[in-house]
Amino acid sequence: MLLFFALLALQSFKICSAAPLENSQTQINLPKPTGQYQVGRSVAELIDYSRKQPLVQDDEPIKLMISVFYPLPHQEHSTFGAYMPPETAAIEDYELGLTGLATPNGTFEKLALHVADNQTPESFTDPTTCEHPLVVFQPAQGTTRHFYNQIVSTIASTGYIVVSIDAAYDVDVVQYLDGSLALFNSTLWDTTDLTLLNATGFPAIETRVGDVSFVLDSLSNATFAHSLIPNLPPSGLNTTHTAMFGHSLGGATAFSVLEADDRILGGLDMDGGLWGPGLLNNTSKPFMLMMSEGHTRENIEDDPWLTLEQVWPHLTGWKRDIMVADTAHYDFSDYPIVFETLGIFPTNETVLGNINLGTLKGTRALEIVTTYVGAFLDFVIHGKSSALLDGPVERFPEVTFEY
Repeated sequence: MLLFFALLALQSFKICSAAPLENSQTQINLPKPTGQYQVGRSVAELIDYSRKQPLVQDDEPIKLMISVFYPLPHQEHSTFGAYMPPETAAIEDYELGLTGLATPNGTFEKLALHVADNQTPESFTDPTTCEHPLVVFQPAQGTTRHFYNQIVSTIASTGYIVVSIDAAYDVDVVQYLDGSLALFNSTLWDTTDLTLLNATGFPAIETRVGDVSFVLDSLSNATFAHSLIPNLPPSGLNTTHTAMFGHSLGGATAFSVLEADDRILGGLDMDGGLWGPGLLNNTSKPFMLMMSEGHTRENIEDDPWLTLEQVWPHLTGWKRDIMVADTAHYDFSDYPIVFETLGIFPTNETVLGNINLGTLKGTRALEIVTTYVGAFLDFVIHGKSSALLDGPVERFPEVTFEY
């Protein structure tokens, strides 16, 4: 059932819960999140009529899809939900086939996420209210927010409400509630001309920064927040004390948003270059880089708009730069744990290169990414110190510090 809210003159919202995935012999369940909480999920569609979409020629407003993952008190019956919508899954299956990886048909359609998302917020009867902190996530360009559902749900299971935001026309596909699709604009993005790519990337990040602010504005409405998340306090969500993490272009946005929105207290960039608005602005807010093997600030292969070395001196507050051995770009997505769960272990160097994966095992990649993201969020949101952020630790020998 769809719920419609006319909250502000320039905004409209549609909310629905994702449809459950029925148990079957072909269903493959991803691991249960490792935190102390079970996790729920809601999906919403938001339209910002005050802004225009820069990545298409039509006069189109900004139209977003978000997923909200939230901690739940223990429920007797844990459930599973589809990893991604079926049309999106079919498109991503096709894209995966182009990499040369031998995978069964319907790979992503079969996957199920360990989330209790077949119930509406109103169906939970526990009267206890919980004020969990809100954090924001954005995916890489050319992916989908769903490729990070396992990472995001794991973070939520530790006590965070995580809103994951898709960006139309710079991710593979955005599937709206009516079934319509916004597809990746390859005309703009598929170019080796760095000047043209920068001309696309700059407004894309600028738009993503605006998306973050718009979503926070939307979630600050208590009625809207309560429609998505059970057991909130009467005042709703605290949207003024939050943080952001993201992968690749999403990580670049986590940097650019710092001085654009006072509500974001710190940002974490997972293997993303830094470009877009605010590139050389000083910021005293906490910022962290979590990079793949060989991706250093001084890397001479960085193009002029992605270099990290130029930006580093402009981070005047707390900052860290860590590198994870045996990883490549998409080890900071769900790909490694998805392939491990499916029993697919790509070893061919050409295939690994096409997928942009390293050799780190899926369970380990997920543990490292979520542990260090969690430690950063605990530091920014709660002021909690951790040896993980101070330097190398015996538990994670794969992680080295560039400081």
